[in-house]
Amino acid sequence: MTEPAESAEPAEPELTLHYADDISAADVDALAAFLDDRLKALASRHRGQPEEQRATLGLVNVTHHLMSSLRHHLEQRSARPGEAAAEALDRCLDIQRDWNLLCEAVSPWRDAEGYDTARWHHLQHLDAAARTRSSHC
Repeated sequence: MTEPAESAEPAEPELTLHYADDISAADVDALAAFLDDRLKALASRHRGQPEEQRATLGLVNVTHHLMSSLRHHLEQRSARPGEAAAEALDRCLDIQRDWNLLCEAVSPWRDAEGYDTARWHHLQHLDAAARTRSSHC
């Protein structure tokens, strides 16, 4: 008697990050640590190869800038809970933009051990209300 065949595709993990409002400093720190480890290893492997080092350094520079910007916006969100609606919306849009760009930068490693597929993904909505509004259009 034969055993039933197991699915070749692993099940997608349930998403635990849904909206820009859900992003925390811990998310940024975890993504930064994951990416930094890979970029350091890449830089080591290509020591003495100028073009590869330049490409790696460029990615390091861009991702560090995005992480710094994202951390700043998260700190401001925490420090100014009662800010005007327009400023809060702009901040949330900045958080979403920076997060999505970082997720694009790290996405080539999505099959690597330690990659958090439940959290490191593109966010389409700022919050639950925005999702509801877009579904009614």
